[in-house]
Amino acid sequence: MLELINVTKKYKNTEVVSNLSFKLEAGQTLGIIGANGAGKSTTISMISTLIKPDSGKILFEGSDIVENPSAIRKRLGLVPQDIALYETLNGLDNLKFWGKSYGVPADSLKDEIKRVCGIISFDEKMLKKRVSEYSGGMKRRLNIGVALLHRPGLVVLDEPTTGIDIQSGNQILSAIEGLRAAGTAIIYVGHYMEEVERISTHICIMEQGRCTAYGEKNALLAERGCKTLSELYLQK
Repeated sequence: MLELINVTKKYKNTEVVSNLSFKLEAGQTLGIIGANGAGKSTTISMISTLIKPDSGKILFEGSDIVENPSAIRKRLGLVPQDIALYETLNGLDNLKFWGKSYGVPADSLKDEIKRVCGIISFDEKMLKKRVSEYSGGMKRRLNIGVALLHRPGLVVLDEPTTGIDIQSGNQILSAIEGLRAAGTAIIYVGHYMEEVERISTHICIMEQGRCTAYGEKNALLAERGCKTLSELYLQK
């Protein structure tokens, strides 16, 4: 579904992403981990067509998204680290607004909202509250719901559990596991090794813009003689 081939991005004379290559198929979750400044956010921005690579190719379902960005935009659900919701609106109005923005047909929007509320464990009472009254976990769950309204084939999540309680974090991880089981391709960027290890089928470790380890999670752990992802990461 998604393939990066020797992708490089420079800022001034510094390569922030260097010759990065990986593949992701439907029903797989790629966990991307690395320290701040490793190139994770730049990689996500290139996949999301927010910035262009300086060299290499990014293919989505066979199409070069630099030459044809619309090939991925209609099929991408992006969950940014910063909450992208309207605080003065309630949850339902946020979903209606973003559903229309994503081009969800009016005659099916109600059903799509009901579907995503099931995924993020939102009930009618929650939907009636203003977002400004939500907890951090509720905001992050609604942010995920917004990204799923148009039934994307690829979902990219940038640290979706940062700063929230354990219960909300588990609800988000369970939702992600359900999406993968339904055949969605997922990129998950996170700092919490236990979370990344729990939900990922594949792993990409980045350091100073380069991929230092990539592959199917269990095979990669066995190859490096590691029992946990934390051990693998510390090997570098």
